[in-house]
Amino acid sequence: MTESDRERWDRKYGAGEGPAHFRPNRLLTDNRDLLTGSRALDVACGFGGNALYLASLGYRVDAIDVSAVALARAQGEARRHGLQINLVQADLARWWVLPSHYDLIVVFFYLNRELMPLLGAALRPGGLLFQVNRNKRFLEARPDFNASYLLEPGELHRLARIAGLEILHHADFTPDRVHDSQIIARRPTHPDV
Repeated sequence: MTESDRERWDRKYGAGEGPAHFRPNRLLTDNRDLLTGSRALDVACGFGGNALYLASLGYRVDAIDVSAVALARAQGEARRHGLQINLVQADLARWWVLPSHYDLIVVFFYLNRELMPLLGAALRPGGLLFQVNRNKRFLEARPDFNASYLLEPGELHRLARIAGLEILHHADFTPDRVHDSQIIARRPTHPDV
C-alpha cells in the first residue's frame, strides 16, 4: 500500500468508519470447535476483534495492519482485557511471513489475491485458514464500489485450491450475509492429499 493508503485507513479508523469494533467474525466464533494449536495470525486486523478473541482462547497472536490508528485501538483493548497480542504495522502488499509458522490464519474483508499462496505456505501442516470477503453481489447494494476488491463466485475456493489447501467449508453467500464469500481451508498434513 502507498502512504496515501495508510493515511486513508488511519482517517477511516480515526472517524470510526469501516470495521471499527472489537467483535470477532461469526465464521470464527461459530466454528470454535475447529480451533486448535497455539499460534495464530490475523491479517489486516483492524481494531483486532479476531486477534483479541483468539488471544482469549490462549493463542499467541500476531496481528498485522497498515493503520497505526487501528493498531493503537487494538493495543488499548488488549491491555484493558489483560491480553497479549503482537501487533505489527506493515504494508501487506510487501509483507513476508515465515513458512509453516501458524496453526491458524484469519483474513476478514481484506482481499489480496496474490497473498493466498503465501498464507497457505505459512500454515503448519493441519493448520487452518478462515477467510471472508465480499463478492460481486455487493455491487447490488453499493454499485459505486470498486469491483476489483470483490470476488467472483467460486473464486475464493479456486484461490485456496491453487494454494494447495484442502477445503473444509466454502460458501459464496449465506442467508444473513448474501454479499460474502467465505472459506475454511486446511493445509494438508501430507503433500499428496
